Amino acid sequence: MEQLVDLVLHAGELLLTSGAEIYRVEETIERMGRAAGFVQVEGFATPTGLFISLHAPGGQVYTRVRRTRHSRNNLAAIAAINSLSREFSEGKVTAHEVKQQLAALTESGSPHSLMRQIVGGGGAMAFTLIFGGGWLEAIFAGLIGAAVLTVVALLQRYPVPKVLQAAVGGMAASAMALGLAEVLPIHPDLTTLGAVMVMTPGVAMTTAIRDLLSGELLSGLSRAAEALVVSVAIATGVAIVISLGGR
Repeated sequence: MEQLVDLVLHAGELLLTSGAEIYRVEETIERMGRAAGFVQVEGFATPTGLFISLHAPGGQVYTRVRRTRHSRNNLAAIAAINSLSREFSEGKVTAHEVKQQLAALTESGSPHSLMRQIVGGGGAMAFTLIFGGGWLEAIFAGLIGAAVLTVVALLQRYPVPKVLQAAVGGMAASAMALGLAEVLPIHPDLTTLGAVMVMTPGVAMTTAIRDLLSGELLSGLSRAAEALVVSVAIATGVAIVISLGGR
């Protein structure tokens, strides 16, 4: 039973740290808890904490509290866990298989993974082209975007606030773009704009709106405030570099 409790807690925590909506986290906990054999399942999630209470048929009550200090946007992990919880509730997979797949999702969604940097660089290239930049700006924006994600991933190894991570990422992107513009015929503003888009909290803002529409006022307001502060931090980091060494 202890292993089943840890399994349910791990699934809920992974959803929460991947940026899932609060109602989805609580629904998944309830579905997996009942599929694991518990007669009563209670789950309460906030953007920074997870509380679950599972009642076994024999009368034992298992209560767990998990504090979440770091989160990231990983829509692929959310979709995978959502599908996995349904398969578990239908008896298509065992608890051991669920545990293995959750461990694999945790590793693949690591902010230090190479795939994250590659995808982020491709996104930076696409945004630069959308904003009117040329292919030269797009290529360097992709390289800078990947480098910025690497810098942010290094900062995440330490207890550095997300706001400070965003500000440092904005400073790094702007500094590299301005430095390249001194020796290459690229537009530094468009290059910087494409590079910092990999850090913008667009998914977090969308999730905040969905939480508000679902009646989760605490989560919706807190996530919206966090997204706004992170956006301001990115802009501040870019503005500092431009003011110190810009034109």
